[in-house]
Amino acid sequence: MKPTPDFNPVVAGKKLLREGRSGALATLMAGSGDPYCSLVNMATAADGAPLLLISRLAVHTKNILSDPRVSVMIDERKEGDPLQGARIMLMGSAAATDDPDIRRRYLDRQPEAATFAGFADFAFYRVTLKAAHLVAGFGEVGGGGVAAVAAAEDGDLHRGLRRARVGAAGYITFHRFSCQSARRPTRSVSSSRKRAASGDT
Repeated sequence: MKPTPDFNPVVAGKKLLREGRSGALATLMAGSGDPYCSLVNMATAADGAPLLLISRLAVHTKNILSDPRVSVMIDERKEGDPLQGARIMLMGSAAATDDPDIRRRYLDRQPEAATFAGFADFAFYRVTLKAAHLVAGFGEVGGGGVAAVAAAEDGDLHRGLRRARVGAAGYITFHRFSCQSARRPTRSVSSSRKRAASGDT
């Protein structure tokens, strides 16, 4: 994602959610609680919630059945340094579901999965989001509500992410680092205005 004056983190986050077909799934190892990460295919529900089709024989599924807390990272697949591309980290809880609409949406995004979707050890899982963190390449630093990023195709928002105020569950932070210095983020517009008003520039 190239920096533009009209950069919109909501659009950037939604684009990653709608276009991503795979991502990294982080779970907690059953028993030890150690972090475990795996690569999974995914889709999204109408409200933006990540959808998974996973086997209970897999380590990540056993972990979810022990502790449903998960984190998913979806990145912008592009040439060159992957750290210069956009990525979004989603945190929440995964639960199995037999909702036919979720099955349809997943198979629409991952049609090859139809060959094993009916196997007894496989099940569809929906991740109910709690928080998110968007890194959108180079640019400015800003903040906003996670509800906006999960904006649904029909205009609705994820029910569990309607609170967008700072400090509330479901708060999202957006980071876009300066092209001039990747080590130090540029000052936000609001911060610059406050400094200008006080005469401290």
